[in-house]
Amino acid sequence: MTDQITEQLQRWAETERGPEATVGAVRPMPGHAGLSFGFEVRTGDRPDERLVVRLAPPGVRRRGNTDVLRQVPVLQAMDRAGVPVAPVVWSSDDPAIFGTDAYVQRFVEGAPLRFDEGRWTPGDGDPLPFLSSQIRALAQIHAVDWRAELAGWESPKELDAEIEHWRALQPKMAEEHTSVLADRLADALLASRPDAPDVGVFHGDFHPTNVLFRDDASVSAVVDWEICGIGAQLLDIAWLSMMLDGRCWDLPANRGLQGDVDSAWLLERYQAESGRDVSDAAWFKALSCYRFGVITGFNLRLHRTGKRDDPHWEDIGSSCAALLERGLHLLEHPGDF
Repeated sequence: MTDQITEQLQRWAETERGPEATVGAVRPMPGHAGLSFGFEVRTGDRPDERLVVRLAPPGVRRRGNTDVLRQVPVLQAMDRAGVPVAPVVWSSDDPAIFGTDAYVQRFVEGAPLRFDEGRWTPGDGDPLPFLSSQIRALAQIHAVDWRAELAGWESPKELDAEIEHWRALQPKMAEEHTSVLADRLADALLASRPDAPDVGVFHGDFHPTNVLFRDDASVSAVVDWEICGIGAQLLDIAWLSMMLDGRCWDLPANRGLQGDVDSAWLLERYQAESGRDVSDAAWFKALSCYRFGVITGFNLRLHRTGKRDDPHWEDIGSSCAALLERGLHLLEHPGDF
């Protein structure tokens, strides 16, 4: 695959940067199912250009996270608004070079915030400066005027449609009892949904490993916009809180999937940075638990049936019920965010 993509990138460089351009340092990027590659372009005496190409899966229907080009207008809007993202320098649905839809971004230096072996990295072990910067970037995202910047891109996603989208996957969850729990939570969410949430651009998967940080804890780029959209924005801070809340997970040491941080602190920081009403935050955290509970149950079944070998889902599979139960608890006790 690397030899093939190197040839394709060389053709791209010669077309876009001139016949003297040469490509090197081609390597797969983490995530993106093997469809993202970093590379460098040298053109004459100019400094090497560090770039990343993202490809749509060939032969797969363009929908949701397989439609890479739908991300381009959002990334361009974020860049214009000063949100830290990796700028898009080229995109095309012409298969002449890569055989599929593709776009190219600037490579951005940085490292995600991780909790491994009892320690937060990067930094001195304190995640709060990094998370403060992440939440500040989230407030910037949510402040983008989507009607002006993304007119005609997508219609806002209604909460009913969001819930019904995930409900369609419930019959495909690995364990029957979790499907029953998911159905209870879906009904409870629909019965109590907020009337008029703040609507705008949402990232959709806003957790610490989808943000790149500099050593000084500032954000160099928010990445992985595959499931972004227009809709209720409180989902993003609720999703971040869910990932960092051990009460949502059945994992060793009672920790969250990506570490543990006080949920009230996260919400207070978001309210301070955005000036938004957060009174419905518990409902959106319950929705986050529902979404990821269904995702976990669905992917666990794919793994167990051999359709998609990924032991990661076996590792966290017991958290499927924990997530759904936590969602039900949040709807009954919204003060326990």
